[in-house]
Amino acid sequence: MKTTGTILAVRVCVLAVRGALAAVALMPLAHAGEPENEEVQALVQPTSKVELGLGEVNKASSKFGEYNGLGQGGAFGIGAFDVRGKERYDGESALRWSVTGRDLGLSTRAIEGEVGVQGQFRLNFGYDQLPRNYAGDYQTFYDGAGSTALTLPASFAATPAAQRLSSTTTVNNALSNWQNIQSPYASAACAATGGVPSAPCRGPGYLIPAAMHGFEVGTERERRNAGFTVMLMPGLELSASANSEQKQGSKLTGVAYGGPARGVLAPEPINSTTKQFRAGLSYVADNWHASLAYYGSFYSNAVDLWTVENPFNGALLNAAFNNAARLPGAPDNEMQRFSLAGGYSFSSTTHLSVAGNYQSMTQDKAFITGLPSTWTIPVTSAQAKVLNTSFNATLSSRPLPALSLGAVYKYENRDSQTPIVDFLVAGGDAAGNPSRFTNEPLNRRMEQFSLDADYTLARRQSLRLGLDWQAIRRSADGEETPFRAETTHENTVRLDYRNNVSPELTGRIGLSRQERRHSEYEDNNLLPVPTVAPLPAADPLLPGFEQYFLAKRSRTQLRSSLNYQPNEVLNLQGGLDLNKDTYKDLDYGLKSSQSWVFKLDAGIAASEKLSYNLFYTYEDRKSQLDSLVIGRGSTATLLDAPASTPGSSCVGYFAASGHLPSDEGSDPCRAWTERQSDKVHTFGLSTRADKLMGGKLDLSVDVAYARSRTPIDVTGGAYFGNGNATKTTAVPYNNIYIAATALPDITNNMLDLRLNGVYRLSKVAAIRAGYQFRRVQASDWQYDAYTNSALGVLAIPVYPGNNMRAPNYSVQMLSVSYVHSF
Repeated sequence: MKTTGTILAVRVCVLAVRGALAAVALMPLAHAGEPENEEVQALVQPTSKVELGLGEVNKASSKFGEYNGLGQGGAFGIGAFDVRGKERYDGESALRWSVTGRDLGLSTRAIEGEVGVQGQFRLNFGYDQLPRNYAGDYQTFYDGAGSTALTLPASFAATPAAQRLSSTTTVNNALSNWQNIQSPYASAACAATGGVPSAPCRGPGYLIPAAMHGFEVGTERERRNAGFTVMLMPGLELSASANSEQKQGSKLTGVAYGGPARGVLAPEPINSTTKQFRAGLSYVADNWHASLAYYGSFYSNAVDLWTVENPFNGALLNAAFNNAARLPGAPDNEMQRFSLAGGYSFSSTTHLSVAGNYQSMTQDKAFITGLPSTWTIPVTSAQAKVLNTSFNATLSSRPLPALSLGAVYKYENRDSQTPIVDFLVAGGDAAGNPSRFTNEPLNRRMEQFSLDADYTLARRQSLRLGLDWQAIRRSADGEETPFRAETTHENTVRLDYRNNVSPELTGRIGLSRQERRHSEYEDNNLLPVPTVAPLPAADPLLPGFEQYFLAKRSRTQLRSSLNYQPNEVLNLQGGLDLNKDTYKDLDYGLKSSQSWVFKLDAGIAASEKLSYNLFYTYEDRKSQLDSLVIGRGSTATLLDAPASTPGSSCVGYFAASGHLPSDEGSDPCRAWTERQSDKVHTFGLSTRADKLMGGKLDLSVDVAYARSRTPIDVTGGAYFGNGNATKTTAVPYNNIYIAATALPDITNNMLDLRLNGVYRLSKVAAIRAGYQFRRVQASDWQYDAYTNSALGVLAIPVYPGNNMRAPNYSVQMLSVSYVHSF
C-alpha cells in the first residue's frame, strides 16, 4: 500500500480541521431529513432508523484512512441503525430503551445500548473498534516484522557477525566497513577485486537495499463497556461501570546498537489489555451534596521481550545477547484512586465545593533475565510506587447584585516511593565494562490560590479581576536532583472586560500578566570533576543555561472577541489572541516564545432554505533558542590559548588530546541560534440548501483548505574535528569551523471537499448520497532525506532508511445508502 508516515510537524489548526472533517466522514444516519413541521412530533414520538448502502474509495492511502477504516481503498459497506422504544413517550410508561450502531461495514464499527426507567435505574453497554494505520509505506530489511524476534535476512549469513570488520585504516577496509551501511563489500579481499560483488562478497550497501520489503505499521483497538445507575432512595444514587480495551498491532521504536551511535527504526509488537473500573455513590439534598468514587486502571502487556538482530559490526553488541538488541515491552502496572467530593450552600448566593483524591500507582513487573555476568542488578523488579494526593476547594458568593466573588485553593502532591537502587549495566547493551547508574525517583508538590471578582459596571457592561498565586516544589530522592532549582513561584493578574455595546454589537477583551521566579539556581559546571569507575563519565554543562520549566519567565496573554449581528440574515464574529513568553536572566536556552491567532467567522441566512458559513483563521507561532557548542572536559583538562581572536573570523583551531581552548565557554564562534515559526492559514466554506424539489431534497457542501509552513532558521556555527593528531603547516587545524544554515521549510497543504444530499422518497424512506475529495501535499526534510537522496535507504551511513515520506495523496470517496424510518 502506498501511504505516508505520521510523525510530521502538522500544526494545531490543521489537526483541528482534520479532526472536524473526520468526525463527519461518513455521517451515518443522516436523519432522512424530516420536514420541519414534524420535528416536534419526532421529539415526543421517537423514530427508529436503519441505513444500508455501499461506498467506494478510489485508491489506497493509510494516511487518509488513518482512523476511519478507509485506508485500503475499494468498496466498503455502509450500515447503521438507531432503534428506540416507542413506549418511552406514551404518557403511561417511564421505560426508555435504545440501541444504536454505526460504521457497521468498517473497522470503526460501534454498537451502544441503553435501557432504564426514569428516576429508578439505567443500564448501558457498548462495543467499538478504532484502527490506526500508522504507516503504510514503511519498509524494513528484517524478517519477522510484527513478531517479537526481528532477524536479519538469509543474505547476511554469508558474512557472520564475527567477520564483519570495522577497520578503516586502508581504502579497501573502508569499503568493507560494516559499521557504515553504505559500504558495498563484505571484506577487504572483496573490495580489492572491485566491480560488482558476487553474492558472498556483498556488504551492507548491497544486502540492505535488496532485502527491503513493506510492512504496514498500525494498531487495532477493541473496547467493551457496561455500566449501571440506580436510585437507591430519593437523592441517593449508586453507579458503576467497567470497560476493557485490547490493543494489537505494532508501532515504530528506535533501537540503538552499542549506544546511540547506530540504530534502526523497527516495528515493536503491541499486544496489551487495559481494564478500567468505576464506582460511585452520591447524595443530593436541598442545600448540600456529597459523593464517594473509586476508579481503577489495570494494564497488562503480553509482550515481555522483543529482540532486533544487529546488522552492524558484531563488536557493537554484547555477545551475551547473541548480537541482538533486547528490549522489554511496556511493564504491567495499575492505578487506583479514591475520591471524595461535596458542596454546601450557605444561602442562595453563597456556595462552597470541596473535592479530594488519593491515588496509588504501582509497577512491579519482573526485569528480563539472561543478562551478562558482569552486570549487577540487585533487585528483580523496579518495585515502583507513586502516591498522588490532591485537594481543591471553591467558594463563590454574590454579596451584591452587581458583585460576584470567588476563591479557589488547589493542592497536588506527587510522592514517589520507588526504592533507590544502583545498577551496574551498559547503556544500549554495549559490549565492554558496565557503568553504574542510579534511578532517581522524582517528586512534585503544587499549591495554588486564586481570587476573582466580577462587577457589573452598568447595563450590559462588566469587569472581572483575578489574582493567582502558585508555588511548585520539585525534588528527587537520589543523591543528586536533576532540578537545578528547588521551587518556582508564579503570580498572575487577570483583567477581563465585557461590553454589550448594543443588541447588535457585543465584545470582550481580556489581559493577563504572569511572572515566574525560582529559588537559588545551581549554576552549571563547564569542567566537571573527573569521575571514578564504575561511574559514567561526567558531562560538561553549559554555564548560563537554565531549564525552561524553571527559568524566570514573564508571560503576557491577550484574548479578544467581537460579535456583530445587524439583522437575522448576517452574523459576523472575529477575535484576536496574543501570547508572549520572555525568559529572563539567562544566556542560553529557550529565550522567547510568542504567538498570535486571528479568527473570522461569517454566517449568512439567505432564506429559510439556504444558509452559508465562512471562516478564516491565521496562526503565527515563533520561538527562539540560543546555545553554545562545547566539548567534554574535566578539571584535569589542559586549557590552551583562546580559539577565537576578537574581531577575527571563525576559521578553526588545533587542540591536542586532553586539551581545550580556554574560551570554550565564551567563544562567539561556538554560539548558535535557532528560530522556528509556524504559520497556518485555514479557510472554510459550508452551505446548506433544504427542502428543494418540493421539500424532498436537502443538500450541503463543505470545503476546507489549510496551508501550514514551518521555517527553521539556524545561525552561528560549530567546530568539528577532522581526525588529525598532529598540527602541520599544511593542516594547521584539527577542529574546523562550519557555519550553520537554515533548514528547508516544512510545508503542509490540505484541501477537503464534501458533498452530501438526502432525497426523501416518502415519509419513511430516503436516499442519501455523499462525495468526498481530499488532497494533501506535504514536505518534511525529516522524512524526505531518504527520498531525495540517490542512495535511498543508505543515505545516512549509520541509520538504515525506512522509505517513509511526508504525506502526499489525493483520494476520492463516493457513497450511496438507503435510510428507512419506522
